[in-house]
Amino acid sequence: MGLTAAAMSAGLLLIIGLEYGINIEGLRHETLADMAEGVAAAAGRGEDPAQWHLFQTYPHAYAFRVVDRLAPGGQRLLAGANPALLPPLVEVLEEADDTGVRYDERFVSVPVPGGDAWHLTSHVQVGDALYHVDVAMRGDPAWLWRFSLFKEMLADGLLPIGLLVPALTLAILLTTRRALQPLSQIAQQARQLGESAGSGQALTPLESGRLPREFADVVTALNAMLDRLGHSLARQRQFASDAAHELRTPIAVLRLRVSTLPDTAMARELDGELAALAHLVDELLRFAHAEDVMASDRTPLDVVAVVRDACGKLAAKAVLRDQSLALEAPDEGLVLPSHAELLGAMVRNLVDNALGVSQPGTTVTIHVRAPGFIIVEDEGPGVPDAQKSAVFGRHWRAERQRREGAGLGLALVRRVAQLHGGDVWVEDRPGGGARFVVRLVPLA
Repeated sequence: MGLTAAAMSAGLLLIIGLEYGINIEGLRHETLADMAEGVAAAAGRGEDPAQWHLFQTYPHAYAFRVVDRLAPGGQRLLAGANPALLPPLVEVLEEADDTGVRYDERFVSVPVPGGDAWHLTSHVQVGDALYHVDVAMRGDPAWLWRFSLFKEMLADGLLPIGLLVPALTLAILLTTRRALQPLSQIAQQARQLGESAGSGQALTPLESGRLPREFADVVTALNAMLDRLGHSLARQRQFASDAAHELRTPIAVLRLRVSTLPDTAMARELDGELAALAHLVDELLRFAHAEDVMASDRTPLDVVAVVRDACGKLAAKAVLRDQSLALEAPDEGLVLPSHAELLGAMVRNLVDNALGVSQPGTTVTIHVRAPGFIIVEDEGPGVPDAQKSAVFGRHWRAERQRREGAGLGLALVRRVAQLHGGDVWVEDRPGGGARFVVRLVPLA
């Protein structure tokens, strides 16, 4: 808005300047009128304008004459300079009547030696004195027109613009702000909707009451789109849940039948593949239920207790791999709004991932820190910088992952962190390995 006002002011000043600049005759008149007022005021103060630098330096370009019309005994010449550019004084004083000297005010171009000059005759009141002033100018070597132009622009442009443009700008700003206030309300609702959707809450429609018709139509269209999007997301979650449930039974049957086969390398490999498939189905179910669970069943939980329980469930696996689990957490606990099963699945995925990439004899360390950080450090090969941004994508697999799973574990970790209003990222662990940092938003 300020830039608009400045541009508008500059445009108006340019128009005014061009108007005066194109009108050469008018600009000459204003220049001579300013000269007449200046020399009359100086003469009234008892000064001699003939000594000015202007008339001394440019004797063939500028001239003036000041006559006191009310002097005792009749009109009297007070001051003058360069009379060759002016008509003879006798011609000026020859017209008189019984009341005194009469001078006609005029602005003309008169011939003078060396060319034509502009001549202005005017009457100037200075206090109780009334002066007849003749001024003339041939060319303008001192560029007096610039000062006259600035004076006119100041009177006709700068002062009105300085008063009107700020007032108009303020009025436009207040009017625009008031007119766009409903749009600001819609934007605020949209931001709140984005935050709630990111944390797993339902897509609630925007309020359209007491809105202008134009904005109400926009809100109605957005609500219709949100409704379709909500139904689409619900169908996707339901499909994933139904597919996972349908797959559980045949997978269980297959594993049971495989268990009856002779203990061969092929049977063990087949059982491992079925176990990985069962793990994938469980992760799909968690993905499908995560949104609904966090939206409908979120309660204050002690994160330390959930993390300790998840580590306990993986302790046997760590022992079998000749690995250790270390937990560093505050004694007073850390309470966050969450769901125990979903939060536990997130921690188990992180710790299980760390165990899977670490060698026997190493330690996986879990830190729980206020206000809402869960940090898992391993002593594995680490994550290359080029893969740090992709490690949480669905079905991401890297050479560092040589274990069961289908790459949904870390993707589930990120989604659960987002459902808590936070996020997860991976860093390099000092001394080697990876450090996964989960940030959760604490309970308000």
